Amino acid sequence: MESLHNHNIHIPLFSLLFILFHFSSLHFLSLAYEQPDEYFVNCGSRANANLNDRVFTADSGFLCLEKSRAIESTNQSSSPYQTARIFYNQSYYEFKIAVNGTYIVRLHFLAFSSSSVNLSSALFDVSAFPIVSNSGFKLLSNFTAKNSSNSPLIEEFFLAIGPGSFKIYFAPQGSSFAFVNAIEVFRAPLKFSPRNYSSSFPLVLRTIYRVNVGGQKITADNDKIRRNWEQDDRYLSNSTSKEDSRPSSQTLIRQLVESDGFVGADSDFIAPDLVYQTAKVMTGNITGLSNPVNITWSFNVSADARHLVRVHFCDIIGLLRNLLVFNLYSNGNFIKKVGGPHFSFNNPYWPFYYDFVLSSNGSEFINISIGPNNSFLNGLEMLEIIEGPALSNPPASVCNMKGRKKINVGLVVGSVIGGLSLICILIVGILFGLKYRKAKRVETSEWSPVPAFGGGSTHSKLTDGTITGSPMNYLNLGLKISFAELQQATNNFDTKLLIGEGGFGNVYRGTLLNGTNVAVKRGKRDEQGSGQGLPEFQTEIMVLSKIRHRHLVSLIGYCDERSEMILVYEFTEKGSLRDHLYDSNLPRLSWKKRLEICIGAARGLHYLHRGAAGGIIHRDVKST
Repeated sequence: MESLHNHNIHIPLFSLLFILFHFSSLHFLSLAYEQPDEYFVNCGSRANANLNDRVFTADSGFLCLEKSRAIESTNQSSSPYQTARIFYNQSYYEFKIAVNGTYIVRLHFLAFSSSSVNLSSALFDVSAFPIVSNSGFKLLSNFTAKNSSNSPLIEEFFLAIGPGSFKIYFAPQGSSFAFVNAIEVFRAPLKFSPRNYSSSFPLVLRTIYRVNVGGQKITADNDKIRRNWEQDDRYLSNSTSKEDSRPSSQTLIRQLVESDGFVGADSDFIAPDLVYQTAKVMTGNITGLSNPVNITWSFNVSADARHLVRVHFCDIIGLLRNLLVFNLYSNGNFIKKVGGPHFSFNNPYWPFYYDFVLSSNGSEFINISIGPNNSFLNGLEMLEIIEGPALSNPPASVCNMKGRKKINVGLVVGSVIGGLSLICILIVGILFGLKYRKAKRVETSEWSPVPAFGGGSTHSKLTDGTITGSPMNYLNLGLKISFAELQQATNNFDTKLLIGEGGFGNVYRGTLLNGTNVAVKRGKRDEQGSGQGLPEFQTEIMVLSKIRHRHLVSLIGYCDERSEMILVYEFTEKGSLRDHLYDSNLPRLSWKKRLEICIGAARGLHYLHRGAAGGIIHRDVKST
């Protein structure tokens, strides 16, 4: 087997087998692979957010921290870039990894406009632990997102991670702070199986360039694993005779073939069709020139670092079929010959790629060239190999030491204040109740709605305002939502989206097709099988469909398909009163705000007692 070379450095094959087999084994794909639904985290928010057909969930279940803030952009949006989590001390996110393998980790940064903090001034480090063999690596050093105020900055890494706890640390530099808008951690659609090689050498790669050569920008919406491909023109460094090929509409022939280091791109997980359907092609016959002309792209890189480069080819205009031969160069040094009479990829529309490793060798630029004759290139990816220094132990985290003590004190203070607030609410409610005590009531039926976020049950009495007649009249209210839509909204009632449990059933976060965030309360299956709870379910729909008040959670819809009993409520994006009283990560409520909450709760109770829905006496007022 041959050794790999680059300019000024000879790289032994033994040292690179692990890296190359890891990355070039992108073709060992599981055809049944579907991008997992974990982990996609909406940092700094208590609500779900959608991005590229993925649901990013609230970050509270993944955090270990002592001092942080959740801030919100002044520009309203439903994407993860609406909020950010700010860290003033070293903190981390923790993820449970079930299967050993290579994972894609993406960190999203957008220094949006905020009245309280300038995100562009943040300066911090990011580390990951463990990667393999209980070692960790620093992913970003002295990082700043000051150039991300208009568009998000996404840092992408490929990491070899074993089963267990995987942590991403954010460490502010000096008196500065750290922040992040969203995090992705999911298993790559690859099988990494180094052949005849045993080593604990970790796979730690940072994506620095991903270029669609000869074509337009490709957004994450058009890539199965949500990658962005930029145009190549900004990286061209010469003015040779070249042109963008006409985009091909032909179906690609994706086959797994390996020959002389080239590999067939048998799946669009390697690169989407849009990459292979365009190319940059050298035009004109330049054979015989004493100094052959090439097409060259120049990339700024870190000095003294090694880089894994992947070049994508696909003959979309029939050049290789005529036994075309051209060369691949880096910084003027020969890398590989493409084509020839015995080349395995001489058929048109057959995508393939080639991987090689380069060292910047003290330079801050790497040039990639093709030529001469009618050479072409369809795509290019460049990843920096992070090689150390390795972290033998995870960074010390203050949240494991001082944080708990502070949280306990906060809980005690919050409990006292919360109790006083609830007493105020109850007193105001009783006063309104006494005022209208003389009003005559005729009780006709009883119902038992459960709070949208669970945690017990409530009991109310319907007065003479109760709707009479057939209990199925609610079917004509125009509130019915299909079971299929609710399955999609809750990711098939994923337990990760569970936000509450009550006597009636479980409550899940969800997002409807129109983008509305909702709380989905699903009745227990054992009750549905016996028919118990159906009258309460029907009555609750009839009553709640009439309730519309700014201080009461609204009923958005229901589902009774397949004997289901599902109620869909408006989702309280900022959480419950209890959250704001006891959660030390949320801003402390002022006494003015607490009084406003008491008044608002009293107005909501008054509406239930005397409003358009008739007389409803709520017997279980809680902060949840």
